Amino acid sequence: MKHTLKWCMLFTIVMAFTSCITVLTASDYDKNVNFSKLKSFAYFEKGIEALQLNNLDKPRMLNAVENAVLKKGFTKSDRPDFLINVAVLVNIKTRADWGYSGGGYQWDATASAYQWKESQFGALGTNKEYQNGTIIIDFLNPETKAIMWHGVGSGFNFDDYENREERINLAVKQILLEYPPVY
Repeated sequence: MKHTLKWCMLFTIVMAFTSCITVLTASDYDKNVNFSKLKSFAYFEKGIEALQLNNLDKPRMLNAVENAVLKKGFTKSDRPDFLINVAVLVNIKTRADWGYSGGGYQWDATASAYQWKESQFGALGTNKEYQNGTIIIDFLNPETKAIMWHGVGSGFNFDDYENREERINLAVKQILLEYPPVY
């Protein structure tokens, strides 16, 4: 019993800490770009038009990006030093529900009889599908449209509508923490 209790406590602690993480981030950049010279930005309109989000999330995403970039000291301009492109990739994942299942008699179809089943902690046998998303933020050269800086945040749950705007803001902030690149 002590062993099971220790595992349950460890699982609870891990879940508490990982639930605070909105996305897992990574970035890459062109080593030939002098990022200290970048002062102004604009959106890459063609890319923003293609951004596949609903009419609620698209403005949320763009506002989050713009606010985060402004806080980094950049200014919005008609003659920008770089363009910002945002993309979202979504795939369907399956999550198994975990929890406590109490002991008792349960029907066993293979034996065609009720059989005693011990109580246990683990997968409950119910699986749920959810939309797992990756948010991509690129800084582009305004003339060539080549990527100068590439930031990625993966693991955003697009099926979770609780505190959605705050979670989008946090995810964008986490991605942009990777900028400027460390040489």
